[in-house]
Amino acid sequence: MTIKNQIPDQPYEDPVYEGSSVKKAAPDQRLHSQNKRKNKSYRVLYRTLMMLCSILLVTFLSLSMILVGKTLAGQEGKNNDPIANAEDSQHPAAIKANTGNPGNTASFTFAGVGDNLLHDPIFVYYEQDYGHRDFTPLYELTGSYIQEADLSYINFETVCAGDEFGLSGYPNFNGPLEMIDSLTASGFDWFSLSSNHSMDAGMEGLQNEVSFIKEHQPQLSATGAYRSEEESNIPVVRDVNGIKVGLASFTYDLNGYEKPEGADWLIDVYRKDDGSVNYEFMASRLDQLKAVSDVQIVSMHWGEEYQNEPNAEQREIAQFLHAQGVEVIIGSHPHVIQPAEFITSDNQSTLVYYSLGNFISAQDKSETMVGGMARFQLNYDFSTKKASFENVSFTPTVTWITPDLRTYRTTTIHEYSNEMAVNHYMTSLGKPISREWVKNYTQFVMQVPEGIEIVLQ
Repeated sequence: MTIKNQIPDQPYEDPVYEGSSVKKAAPDQRLHSQNKRKNKSYRVLYRTLMMLCSILLVTFLSLSMILVGKTLAGQEGKNNDPIANAEDSQHPAAIKANTGNPGNTASFTFAGVGDNLLHDPIFVYYEQDYGHRDFTPLYELTGSYIQEADLSYINFETVCAGDEFGLSGYPNFNGPLEMIDSLTASGFDWFSLSSNHSMDAGMEGLQNEVSFIKEHQPQLSATGAYRSEEESNIPVVRDVNGIKVGLASFTYDLNGYEKPEGADWLIDVYRKDDGSVNYEFMASRLDQLKAVSDVQIVSMHWGEEYQNEPNAEQREIAQFLHAQGVEVIIGSHPHVIQPAEFITSDNQSTLVYYSLGNFISAQDKSETMVGGMARFQLNYDFSTKKASFENVSFTPTVTWITPDLRTYRTTTIHEYSNEMAVNHYMTSLGKPISREWVKNYTQFVMQVPEGIEIVLQ
């Protein structure tokens, strides 16, 4: 298989007390009796006063012991009762009661990869060699990274409408429906379905793909393509660790295909017929999403094929999405990697991966063999309604192809070895694909973005 265009030759967070009243002795008319009674009265008064003091002292000590006991019991209860300890343990009771507390947060981890570009040798030779359509071994070397994330994304570059619509490769792609099951089993939670190849199998083919996902993998989130206008107006939101994550996808074009009359809702295309950006449409979609979600992640199919730098339209749209409050933008379409960055302002921080390149393909350039895996932790503060990021990274991925074009695997730089490079299809063509070349190329493209780690070891 060959690629459509050539790639430039460049590598790249007061106590109350109770007492008794003193009874006085009755007065006596006789002096002797008076004195006697007077002395007796003094003695009675003295004894009474002493008794009163004793009563007061005992009462004071008793109350003190009660107060100390309650205090100790309260401390012991806080140490043993999970609800009393809610503020320390992030118990749900604390989240409900501590609105406005800086500790009122939740978080999730994310892993995302680039284009699942299914040239027909990938699935045809696999079925011939193994006798089945369980394609999970294609992705087994990257599976652990995908499965350990709370939310995992893949750009479903080429439609999988199934045999009914004729399996095919470039230029009009259509893969087997079993690929959907295999990618879901590999750990992916979110497919972006809007791309320039979405109409390759026609409207019925695309809707067959969406129906298969809805019926066979209902836990999967699919964005950007729909079966009806009603369905297109239902925002896609996943509850990830208590955070409502809104998901959306847009593509620039459909490779010259047109949506059938009356079915403009079929695919989310961000350009108008005259080629200008339809910001009104994008804002409308995002308003629906923001009304029912805490954070938003948008997949953008944009840019120029085989170009390692984002163009003016990409940067302009990224600024627009940032102004709309989108937290993360994941880019696809160029088939090669592009830089990543944070766009920041007083009220918002947006993480942008301009292009994650190819995750798997049968293209014939070294640069198209290198993709990217986006990984980060997003923290959300429910009281301030703001997101922050930790452990943000970009890890190069490599499509490994044997010289006979019959075996395909995705891997990261961690697993990719020089032995694999020696036995790579690119090497058989005399093109660079060594581990060191991949690292140098990735570093050249990504540079040193602030707040984003480029993982090369």
